[in-house]
Amino acid sequence: MRTFLVVVHAVSGSLGLLLALPVLLAPKRRGRHPRLGRVYAGAALGLGLSALGLFALDPARLWGLAVLGALTLGWLVGGVLIARRRPRRLGPRGWRIWHLNLMGSTVIAFVTGFAVQMTDGNLIAWLAPTVIGSALIARATAREVARAPRRIAVTAVG
Repeated sequence: MRTFLVVVHAVSGSLGLLLALPVLLAPKRRGRHPRLGRVYAGAALGLGLSALGLFALDPARLWGLAVLGALTLGWLVGGVLIARRRPRRLGPRGWRIWHLNLMGSTVIAFVTGFAVQMTDGNLIAWLAPTVIGSALIARATAREVARAPRRIAVTAVG
């Protein structure tokens, strides 16, 4: 069972890392972005579930993997649901901002896991992807907010 989970985890992690940039750079319309996004979401699902499975086999040593796996699954489910439902209460493009932030967070999780694995758990590997990724997400969010149509507030005077 452990070998199966490790293989699923490694394949899912590799696929997610390979697809992250193409999904992020693809034009946000029908076609490439949603098609690649579905495969990326499948990789994130495999990564998160295998992380929890591996944690169950060795909880004392792999608690960090469980935290990262659970967060990844939460961000993934939120990002996919918000893109599918596009709630109107968020405004005409508000759902895109939430989707961008949630799915961007899954990318941070992929990069963090890779960095931690490559550096044997170095503290910088745990922190740097979040710091850098959060700055990139904030920049992309600011651009998306700037593209959103402005609402004109009309108030009564007097």
